[in-house]
Amino acid sequence: MKIPPPAISLVGFKTTEEVASYLVEVPDARFELSYKMSRAFLEELSPLIEGRVESAHACCPAEPIFPNFASSDPSVLSESFEAVEHTLETCARFGATIMVLHPGYVTDLAIPAENNARQALLDDPVFKPYIGVRDGAICRTDYPESDVYRRHRDQASRELAKVAALASSYGVRLAAENLNPRVAYLFQKPEEMVALSESCDALSICLDVGHLYIASAVYGFDYLEGLKTILATGRVINCHLHANTTDKGQGRFRDDHHTIDRHGFPIEETLCLVLKAKANLVLETVEEPVYNSRRLIELLEVCHAGH
Repeated sequence: MKIPPPAISLVGFKTTEEVASYLVEVPDARFELSYKMSRAFLEELSPLIEGRVESAHACCPAEPIFPNFASSDPSVLSESFEAVEHTLETCARFGATIMVLHPGYVTDLAIPAENNARQALLDDPVFKPYIGVRDGAICRTDYPESDVYRRHRDQASRELAKVAALASSYGVRLAAENLNPRVAYLFQKPEEMVALSESCDALSICLDVGHLYIASAVYGFDYLEGLKTILATGRVINCHLHANTTDKGQGRFRDDHHTIDRHGFPIEETLCLVLKAKANLVLETVEEPVYNSRRLIELLEVCHAGH
């Protein structure tokens, strides 16, 4: 049985030449647009990727901020909705039917898209009491139970219903992504994603297996059981695939976006579970795009053979 190639995020590609070279090796490739793509890069790539785009990760093209629908600041919400609408216009242009979105942050402030500015925000003393591991600003295990976290999570749930409705008006499904266990990040645990999915019928999920793997190490739940819990919602329509160098014993929690079969990550078991959801599978690796694409097909064939 020939398995069609999953999509690959453009987050790991820096030039048009890299994408063109990848297409020589994987001629029937599909893509997810990245939140790191400038408008100029998007325009430059357009002839290569038109008709091949499955999904877009907001914001695309890149904006100065990440949308923060957990904010109670009207100006931040307004800016967030405007940014999301730009991405929905991009989806309409390229025929993408899924918009992936980081669902919100534990602050009323706008979240800078630029890495250094975002790190400066996370270094604010207001977050310090909630940090459990300083390297990576990994949060304490009781962080999701704090009043401030709950307040922003409730705010995000209300606003995301509006975002889902806006997406639907463009013929696009909103897929909220589970995030890393860092201070200021919301929706980190499986039960949070279940509750979010139950809060709005129009809301779907982007299951990021790398983020879930880190969360399982921080919170101490079984990774594969957490995976099953989220999949059981029936709302997973997009799945980000990547491995990382997280090692709880070493106190290391990293979102590396490495090649899928590295660092002992249980990729085969993961795929055999995710495959049943019939979700859009997206390689969100930042290295070895051709190897990852070919290896993923091999692993999917193994899963199919097992069923």
